[in-house]
Amino acid sequence: MQVTASSKHKHGGCAACGDSPVVHSVAFATSTLEAYLIDRLNQFRPHRKVRRSLRALKREELFESLLIRFARLLRIAKSSHDPERAYTYRSQVIWEEALRRGIPMEQQMMFGAATELYRAQMGGRWHYFVSLPIPAEKQHHMFTGIDDKQRLKQFLQAHDIPVSRAVCVTNLAEAHTAFEKLQKPLVVKPRIGSRARHTTTNIHELKDLEAAYRLAHQLCGYVLIEEHLEGPVSRATVVDGQLRGFLQMFPARVTGDGVRTIQELLREKNAAKPAEVKSIELDAEHLAYLKRSSLNQLSILEKGVTIDLSRRTGRFEGGATREIPTSIHPKLKDMIENMAHALGAPVIGFDLIIQDPESDPDAQRWGVLEANSLPYIDLHYLPLEGNPSNVASAVWDLWDTRVS
Repeated sequence: MQVTASSKHKHGGCAACGDSPVVHSVAFATSTLEAYLIDRLNQFRPHRKVRRSLRALKREELFESLLIRFARLLRIAKSSHDPERAYTYRSQVIWEEALRRGIPMEQQMMFGAATELYRAQMGGRWHYFVSLPIPAEKQHHMFTGIDDKQRLKQFLQAHDIPVSRAVCVTNLAEAHTAFEKLQKPLVVKPRIGSRARHTTTNIHELKDLEAAYRLAHQLCGYVLIEEHLEGPVSRATVVDGQLRGFLQMFPARVTGDGVRTIQELLREKNAAKPAEVKSIELDAEHLAYLKRSSLNQLSILEKGVTIDLSRRTGRFEGGATREIPTSIHPKLKDMIENMAHALGAPVIGFDLIIQDPESDPDAQRWGVLEANSLPYIDLHYLPLEGNPSNVASAVWDLWDTRVS
């Protein structure tokens, strides 16, 4: 599990996309269409037949297989056998585990560029997949709205799972109504999307909500406005019904002494940080985040008062990470595994906010934010504290009956 992190962090011209830039127009078109179709299909009974047909298509891995074969026919694709060239760490840890198990695996290169299309040889034939090798027959009973933040919240609420209260809006007038209705501070994000792209947190004022709505609307015509829960963001990854990784992700923070400014406190923090943690220089995004709490870089915090400097978490954002899958409270572990069972997903990553995952969740205000059916399992490999969790091994174990 030897991976390094810096080379695969991608930076584009959009600060709101962070290290996972996307083409805004393409993301808007695909996510808006997906949300629209989900809403329409859920009002239309025969759609279950359509879903069964799509699952049957997926079982045969036809889409990936035909795409790769067609690209090879046009001589625009070739195979790579080097795990270091994997497009993401998620795929790299999967590939390295495949090699440890003696499973041949290839990456498909298009026009010489890396893609997230792969294939692995098991049981005498090639199986095609996108990043994570999940057996299609294990997805047969999967809840189809996992990646839709609004539908997931509705599903979890029906199963008595805590979620942050939220409203989905499609225009500024609806956003204004949601602002009056929900408890502040607020979070605004695209309804369909991942990696916290174009997400704004810590919103107290209407003008900030309007700016946040416009930002989220760049990636999806459907925007989710939800109440901001207090505490670090955690990622719980479940494979085949069992919790395999639990990572706490903390933002960059400073604690006041009643004398020094935020900028001075940050300078001291950068000087004392571990080598694995990125230094933080206050940029426009940090300053905007502080401004939403009526603070700036020259503000002096009262002694003992701790504040976050950003919505972004993890050591690549000047924060910290802690991997603790074996020490979280048994009640929380059971709830997470029960959620995965109810959703029918063989691999799923839950994002949740809980102040202390090692204490009784019933004694805290916490909630699930969203889930991902193609989670970034590599998050569990490079914690600042705790031991890495080899989630890729559990993913390949899904194929146990075929690998011999």
